[in-house]
Amino acid sequence: MRRLPRVISPAFLVLAAGLIYFSSFAQEKSSKSDFEMTASYIEACSCDMFCPCYFNTHSTNHMEEHHMDAHFCRANLVLKVDNGHYKETKLDGAKVWIGSDLGSDWSTGKDSWLVANFDPSVSKEQQAALLDILTQLYSAIPFQKKAVTNTAFSWDVDTKTGVAHAKMADGKGEVVLERVAGNKPGEEVVMRNLKYWSAQSNDGFRMWKSKHEAFEGDGHKFSYDGTNGFLITIHYSGMAKAAAAAAD
Repeated sequence: MRRLPRVISPAFLVLAAGLIYFSSFAQEKSSKSDFEMTASYIEACSCDMFCPCYFNTHSTNHMEEHHMDAHFCRANLVLKVDNGHYKETKLDGAKVWIGSDLGSDWSTGKDSWLVANFDPSVSKEQQAALLDILTQLYSAIPFQKKAVTNTAFSWDVDTKTGVAHAKMADGKGEVVLERVAGNKPGEEVVMRNLKYWSAQSNDGFRMWKSKHEAFEGDGHKFSYDGTNGFLITIHYSGMAKAAAAAAD
């Protein structure tokens, strides 16, 4: 039987190495996310601390006057993108104020609504990108009603005074949080190992209780004092959806 040569051609080795390299490069490129975002939130809702929505599949029964079975979670989610991109669109510094109610039935979105308010500094390209990202981030709730508005607002977290404040220029939205005092002076109360919606990771839920939160827009209006609040920074990435990609 004729034996195969033990010496492999150098040209063959070069070709094989090239195929492996380009195959790995193509695989890496195809698996790369269309968007990546690190965003920080000032967030408050109508529930008592800490947010029961993260441990249940339905909103809390608030037992409002004349509504003995009123399940809802009305919230303000005020976010600022620390850094991020959606394909070629930079998202750094973009601000979005989400007023919402998770409704009474999360599986159907019954009684739910969401208003995404973009600061006027956010470009049309950034708005389209963030709408796709946020729709995927909060995809667990099939919101019945959605609206988009454009009103300027401030966003500020003062770690020295322990006060976080977000306010719309027209006065129709405001969130004031105060840092919860922990057992150890100078150390925040932080809840870890808890998932924030569809985000892959976060830096922990920082307990900053709501002193006041209010929202008015698209026919919705609410106001609460002394309820749930927290600060959080999330990290989220994924692939663009076809509808949003077509808007680029």
